[in-house]
Amino acid sequence: MDSLDVSFGYECDLCNTFRIYSIESSSDISCSKCNKLLASISKDYDLTKACPFCECTSYYKRKDFNQILGTGIIIIGAILSIIYNYFILMGFVILDILLFYIVPNVAVCYKCSVELRGFKEIDNLDHFDHHTAELYQFSNNNDLTT
Repeated sequence: MDSLDVSFGYECDLCNTFRIYSIESSSDISCSKCNKLLASISKDYDLTKACPFCECTSYYKRKDFNQILGTGIIIIGAILSIIYNYFILMGFVILDILLFYIVPNVAVCYKCSVELRGFKEIDNLDHFDHHTAELYQFSNNNDLTT
């Protein structure tokens, strides 16, 4: 694990505070608001190991982009294209393509939804799968690969 750019985004179960935690060597992660110990992460952690927050072994990748902002861009583009003309849509298509290539991927745990950033293995992960998510949602099992 490269300690300069690896981080975890997690929402505390106790106080519902979301924060992105940077990891330096071996680290205990505690909530910044209520001080609850969330996880202990070793310096050699990678995505081949179980999630440090819930012990789940399955992750998926998605773009690390604010979904509300993305929806807002789509709505503004649709409204502007109706008011002015449909050529404005081409500008928004180009913006979308640029964002797709510029914004990095983030790994997300199927069970606890922790966001893991900066790992080399992220590009090897599959995209979100609804069936796998439902299996974790309705099961107490952390490893559904067997």
